[in-house]
Amino acid sequence: MINIKNLTKIYDKGKTRALNNISLSIEDGEFVSIMGSFGSGKSTLLNMVGGLDTPDEGTIEVMGNDLSKINLSKYRRNTIGFVFQLHNLIPNLTSMENIQIPLFSEKLKSSEMKERAMVLLNAVGLDGFCDKHPNKLSGGQMQRIAIARALVNNPKIILADEPTGQLDSENSEIIMDLLEKRHIELDTTLIVITHDIEIAKKAQRIIKITDGCIEEN
Repeated sequence: MINIKNLTKIYDKGKTRALNNISLSIEDGEFVSIMGSFGSGKSTLLNMVGGLDTPDEGTIEVMGNDLSKINLSKYRRNTIGFVFQLHNLIPNLTSMENIQIPLFSEKLKSSEMKERAMVLLNAVGLDGFCDKHPNKLSGGQMQRIAIARALVNNPKIILADEPTGQLDSENSEIIMDLLEKRHIELDTTLIVITHDIEIAKKAQRIIKITDGCIEEN
């Protein structure tokens, strides 16, 4: 599914190596957790797999496609579901409208978009919140909306960057249950960045990154 070879990313005009010659493979349908201290390079790695950033050296292949040779906007839209730590919901849109954002480019009928969004609202237990704006939601509710948005286009890969980092233990369990359920039911590849060892242990494999290098794989 994902093959990374000799990946290097350098910032600050060569002063900071966020990633240093990383090589890694992740199988189709695998659940992997990535752990590392702040600034270790784990979010940089996730962003490059998601096509949000590009390497200075090395290659990333996803399903046999070299990301440097394809349309990254189309790749993100059709293949990737992002779950960010801080939700990234649009404040002036309702829960329903936020979930529909990945569908806008698919030229679907409005009724079909609403139907798909409602299915996900039900799945995350927030079917009564479709007209609520983010400022009317709790942190856990916002994160569930963010997950629904990430899943609405049926992505083959889910990338979750500290999805429970701002949540209490109860909401953390809800969020992880949702992600695991999707991973199991649809054989979706799931990559989760976390500082929580108990969450990391839920994965089939833990990858540890230190100073831009893979410590354990």
